[in-house]
Amino acid sequence: MTNAENISRKSTRSSAVSTVIGISLVLFMLGSLGLILLNAKKLSEYVRENVQLQVFLKETVSDSTALAFEAELNEKNFTRQTVFVNKKMAADKLQEELGEDFVDFLGFNPLSSSIDVFMKAEYASPARVEQLARNLRSHYLVEEVVYSPDLVAQLNQNINRIALIMLGFSALLLLISIALINNTIRLSIYSKRFVIKTMQLVGATPGFIRRPFLVNGMLQGILAAFIALLLIGGLIYLVSSEIPDFFMMQDIVIYSQLFGGVVVMGIIISWISTYLAVRKYIRLKTDEVY
Repeated sequence: MTNAENISRKSTRSSAVSTVIGISLVLFMLGSLGLILLNAKKLSEYVRENVQLQVFLKETVSDSTALAFEAELNEKNFTRQTVFVNKKMAADKLQEELGEDFVDFLGFNPLSSSIDVFMKAEYASPARVEQLARNLRSHYLVEEVVYSPDLVAQLNQNINRIALIMLGFSALLLLISIALINNTIRLSIYSKRFVIKTMQLVGATPGFIRRPFLVNGMLQGILAAFIALLLIGGLIYLVSSEIPDFFMMQDIVIYSQLFGGVVVMGIIISWISTYLAVRKYIRLKTDEVY
């Protein structure tokens, strides 16, 4: 094997590697964004379901009565979860936060028992939360209901705003990604323009010339997609280590859609870009190749 052939082979291998890496990074960005979009609804529900109503009970309410009231709340359509905090538990928590025993200092426990009510996502709108708070305040066991109406309103506004921004950003990123992959493949095919022109000169048909390039482009797209999926898997692992509930919000259908979409997108974009690039150099005149 001559030195020129070695250099040519190394150049071809280097071009293929850079093409696969470039496509992988673009597909990783698209896949990461797709992961967010596919989970947008569930992430929105997860955030809404953390809206909390603190129901403070009257001083005379016993723990047994409070637990019976909690069971009653758990039967309501709007309730996702409740947490009962009696006077002693509330005092212990506040004492831990303050770092001193305020009960000994005061001589009595001034705190009330309470029930933290976490609502289902569909009930976490400002109007519904206000209505629920009003209904609970009218109960004979309830002293006060505390929540942040501004936080609820801002939460819903931000979720809607983020959804619109994400959709616009997704469309923009998709266009940019297609352009980047197309440019990467064009550069790869550019280095083989002399091979294409030589094949034409010996009588090869356009279909015969395109076939190996298209097959190679699809294989590069598949390889790049699997590399991107490995990176997305790593991202999911990192996120789940920071947010343990992340995997609880997932199902196999979402992952199948995402992974399948990344592979299909890698194949289709690579095939189309390769086809257009090869067609361009097939149509070039011999003096335009140089």
